[in-house]
Amino acid sequence: MIQSILSNLAVILLSHLAVTTLLGYRERFSRRRLQIYIVILMSITVISMFYLPIQFSNYRLDLRLIPLIMLAIFSGWHITIPVLVIACIWRYLLGGDGAIPGIVFGMSLPTIFALVYMRIIGNRKKVWDKVVLVSICWFISDIPLIFYPYDGLEILKQIGFLRFSSFLLATFIYYTVIEIENGRLIMKKQLEFLATHDQLTKLLTRQECIRRAEIKHNMNEKNTHHFMVMIDVDHFKDLNDEYGHAAGDDTLVKLSKIFKSFEKDTLQAARYGGEEFLLWICTEDKDSISQTVEEIQEKIRHTHFEVGLNQAIPITVSIGIASWPTGTSIHDAIKEADRKLYIAKDQGRNRMIV
Repeated sequence: MIQSILSNLAVILLSHLAVTTLLGYRERFSRRRLQIYIVILMSITVISMFYLPIQFSNYRLDLRLIPLIMLAIFSGWHITIPVLVIACIWRYLLGGDGAIPGIVFGMSLPTIFALVYMRIIGNRKKVWDKVVLVSICWFISDIPLIFYPYDGLEILKQIGFLRFSSFLLATFIYYTVIEIENGRLIMKKQLEFLATHDQLTKLLTRQECIRRAEIKHNMNEKNTHHFMVMIDVDHFKDLNDEYGHAAGDDTLVKLSKIFKSFEKDTLQAARYGGEEFLLWICTEDKDSISQTVEEIQEKIRHTHFEVGLNQAIPITVSIGIASWPTGTSIHDAIKEADRKLYIAKDQGRNRMIV
């Protein structure tokens, strides 16, 4: 029995290692594709535990519910429900007298309860909340043991404590591993943020934007066009001289928030240096690049930037856009965008050159 419990726990921890490794390469995948991979991995984990039963007296049970509970706690509905559906379908196809009770009480009801419970308590970190959740889920999963065998209550008296204690122990070993890993990831993420983001504007650094853009570019997705955009704040030196460097910094921060409001998987913004910014944009319709950048420029034009007490001024920017074809260097595209930026400035600023 102990060996079977350890086998179940090993499968759970191995799946956690696989998911953690996958998350380490999240930048290489779109968000949807990453979610699909996690669903597949966790579905395999739950299904594999069907084949690793734990023998309690004359009854065979497993710990399939533990990964589902952990998904409900840490991942929410969008990951948990697909995994639950896949596992339920697999269990139904396996057949047997215990198929329906196993689907309803062994997986579906406890998992749905866990999702609702986590929605109610929110992000509270109290261990007691998790103990209550796990205990209720265990009880729901054992309801068939009480009512289906004619001597179910007697069986529960004999093995109930052992089942509950092993279920609780395995769950909290898994929970502790996830919490430790999450803490490590949070610290790693904070350090990575400091290394890859500009201290003032919180935008990506130039080097990090280039690195991420090259990863996306190298995917060679069909029907996609890549562009590099250079943006320079018009008359920024005059702004600093007249209103002070603090006002200049505030202007850069507010501009950065505008850029960030447009960020998504296909658009990333970085501070290139000084009052210059760099954008990488990927689009399926190459003719839409001008419209996308014009929307950003128009938002800047219609924003008032505070430079003192009850004092705000308009800001304009000059923009250069260059295509980044497959097989060419991103640095060449940036140089071309920079060249067009200076054409825009020579032609009177507050304009865009494609």
